[in-house]
Amino acid sequence: MQVVEQYTTPYYKHILSLPPSSVRKLWKQNKITLIDVRTPEEYEDHHIPGAILIPLDYLEVLSKFLPDNDVAVICEHGNRALYATYGMPHIYKKKAIHMQYGMAGWMAMGYEVESGMNENGKKWMKLLDSIES
Repeated sequence: MQVVEQYTTPYYKHILSLPPSSVRKLWKQNKITLIDVRTPEEYEDHHIPGAILIPLDYLEVLSKFLPDNDVAVICEHGNRALYATYGMPHIYKKKAIHMQYGMAGWMAMGYEVESGMNENGKKWMKLLDSIES
């Protein structure tokens, strides 16, 4: 049996699709920043500790504030993250990772999750305010 651990497209060499286990390994090694593209309500309900919320509707506007390191893009089931990486490849400064199966896959694996709105969940609103001012 062949196990596919990563997928990349020949068109975007800087974008990968990885399962939650691989994303978690990179995250634990501090090699990536987690970008959550869900809604604030979804983020407040459950999110990965340390993930930065940038709702998909604001991602392109706030892309100049993305970190200069590699990022993993996360949503609930993987569909919005897929669009955010492969559909908007121009916004990432380095490598972008689409986390397959999203938060549903992450939680199915029993990985760490927290609830509530924290500072990382509010950063995007402050950045929007600074753009509009």
